[in-house]
Amino acid sequence: MRRALILGLALAALAPALAAAARYGVDPDWPCQSIKVADLSLGTMWTGPPVDAYAQTWQQDPQVAPLAQRLVQRRLPVDEATAEVKRFAATLGADRSVKLPMLMAAVFDLMDTERRAVVDGLDRFGRRQKELAASLRAEASGVNAETTAPNADAAKISAAMQRLEWDRRVFDSRRQSIEYACAVPSVIEQRLFALARAIQAELPQTGK
Repeated sequence: MRRALILGLALAALAPALAAAARYGVDPDWPCQSIKVADLSLGTMWTGPPVDAYAQTWQQDPQVAPLAQRLVQRRLPVDEATAEVKRFAATLGADRSVKLPMLMAAVFDLMDTERRAVVDGLDRFGRRQKELAASLRAEASGVNAETTAPNADAAKISAAMQRLEWDRRVFDSRRQSIEYACAVPSVIEQRLFALARAIQAELPQTGK
């Protein structure tokens, strides 16, 4: 009976990690249910003029740099951010065809960098969870060995089972806490798409 309980605890702790690894075999370290997309492509959200020329220069623009830094902040509601884009475009004259693509380059650079950092952090978390799962497996095997040993020490076994249960709870708590973080890459993508649409809508060729 005691052995069955120990095996049950170990399997309960390891099942989520093992299931995730089987389900997302392309990258078994990825801890999220969503498919991992390591890098964003500007072409999926932007059909305006090329912005490559501004990738290394937008930081020096006294208008674009501070605006871009403000637009990418997630604490600023998306509707307010897109309204800021519209107000900025209204102040532009002949330089609209330069400033708006430059703003797009800045926003993409900042948000792609932020998103990549989040994805890298999730990868590290996933690797750590795999390590913890392996540790739990070894811990459970050790406890099972103690229960079947001749002259098994009941007090020692009880303490080991308590440690195993505690480690299982820590593992599960970490797994549950990652759910919010797993949504962050998608939140960043959605904001970036919204900003790209807002900027593109103000380009000269749209008739604005």
